[in-house]
Amino acid sequence: MKNLLYILGLTLLWSCSASKSGVQTLTYPSKQPSVNMPPHLARIDDNAYQQESSIETPLQIDSLVLDKELLTIYYTSPISIERFELVGSSLLAKSFPPIRNCKLILLPAAKKGEAGSGKVQFDVRAFSHKFVKDAPTYLQIQGWPEKILFIYND
Repeated sequence: MKNLLYILGLTLLWSCSASKSGVQTLTYPSKQPSVNMPPHLARIDDNAYQQESSIETPLQIDSLVLDKELLTIYYTSPISIERFELVGSSLLAKSFPPIRNCKLILLPAAKKGEAGSGKVQFDVRAFSHKFVKDAPTYLQIQGWPEKILFIYND
């Protein structure tokens, strides 16, 4: 009986080690190759804010991160996009802090590309309602349900 349990135990150990070496694990890079590009400058432009985007299919914003004056937008798009612009309205909602409406303007790539995801960064200091240290402004970006609190620090 001891020998039978001993043989079963060795067989079990051998099968576990054989299955680990027989399985090939595929890994995909979790990040895109990082290119140190300067962030795009956001701007206030009523004409650009009023015009429609040149892309019929909307961009899906997956998440936003605001670190000081740098807004990072993680997105998913059904087509490839050549250029992004973040424009804001010159009008402010009367509240404290004031609310500035903003939207992304997209220019599709000339060469048809596949759907994909990515990130784009903007310097949003131009969206402050006062260019004074610690002046708060809410940013309401079209396509994102929540307001983002931006505090001017320069």
